[in-house]
Amino acid sequence: MNASLAIRALSGGYGRLAVFRDLSLDLSTQRVLGILGPNGVGKSTLLKTIAGLLPALGGDVRLQGTSIGMRSTYERTRAGLVLVPEGRQILVKLSVRENLDLPRAAGRLPPAAFRTRLDEILALFPRLQERLNQSGGALSGGEQQMLAIARALLLDPAVLMLDEPTQGLAPIMMNQVLGALQKLRGRFSMLVVEQNKTFLHALADDVLTMRGGQLSSIEHTESSHGY
Repeated sequence: MNASLAIRALSGGYGRLAVFRDLSLDLSTQRVLGILGPNGVGKSTLLKTIAGLLPALGGDVRLQGTSIGMRSTYERTRAGLVLVPEGRQILVKLSVRENLDLPRAAGRLPPAAFRTRLDEILALFPRLQERLNQSGGALSGGEQQMLAIARALLLDPAVLMLDEPTQGLAPIMMNQVLGALQKLRGRFSMLVVEQNKTFLHALADDVLTMRGGQLSSIEHTESSHGY
């Protein structure tokens, strides 16, 4: 299979402090790759570096065969590399409808296609449909996670990266988020970092373990099961 996302000898961290070094991986087209590990091993730092939020200390990032390692975060997003960050980062003073309208400015989807995609997403997340006029801050943690994912989907990702999507969620909300992500399998590639092994194995085709800033042990999973 062709790689939607490839990283080669990538190193990253904060200032001169390297959190991970010389990491390489391939994410195949329309596949889901999970990275499992506890806090502090470099999972979020890796995603931020791939997304361009942190400067790489070495190596390269390639999206659909093209090097994007020198591009800004905005340019990477416009190219189809979209991150759902840890902590969701929705705009709590804006309504759900206004939060969902923000990706329109990115311009990856023409207006008619944007409206069609929005209708599809609201069908995928009916709780958001019910709360369109509520502020983002009035949503539960699970609903905010749904909103963060929905907003990312409106950017028309070729690769969707999710940073700890189950963080702070009750089991019932984890199951709803999992169900939505499972329905999206095959539409684009996903790179998901998580501490929740059960969730990750229910979603991902393959799982890597991250320890001490290094990736190891590919596990093939059964990704059709619920949480």
